[in-house]
Amino acid sequence: MEFKELDYGLAKVKGRTVDELKSSPTGTHGWLDDFEIVDKSLSIQALPKANFGVVYIVNAKDTVDIDVVIEWIYPKKIKNEKGETFKSIKYTTKRPTNIPSASSYSLDEPYETVKGNWTVNIYIENKLVCSKTFVLY
Repeated sequence: MEFKELDYGLAKVKGRTVDELKSSPTGTHGWLDDFEIVDKSLSIQALPKANFGVVYIVNAKDTVDIDVVIEWIYPKKIKNEKGETFKSIKYTTKRPTNIPSASSYSLDEPYETVKGNWTVNIYIENKLVCSKTFVLY
């Protein structure tokens, strides 16, 4: 298998579905429809609903679903409306090989609009295959 970064930056999203993810500050995880990078940049304005991340492909002999671990590390602890604090979020998702995928973060709640360095790490088979730091200003 070969990991290849295709694009990164500020994204535009047409729609999404939401699943529960208790380990995240919002308690949810979104699956995005029509994800498109509109500004290739590591500098992102910290505005409500801003969505930013990485587009990648995992090339393999066969097209199969594999486990991909996504980790987002915040610039400082985020406190949600329940008073819970989070320094990072890490979860495993199934992604297909040979088809472009994306990992992004959406600033859905006011407490998420934190300025500073936001790092996304992507792991496959316990190996760090991508690390990208976005500066929110």
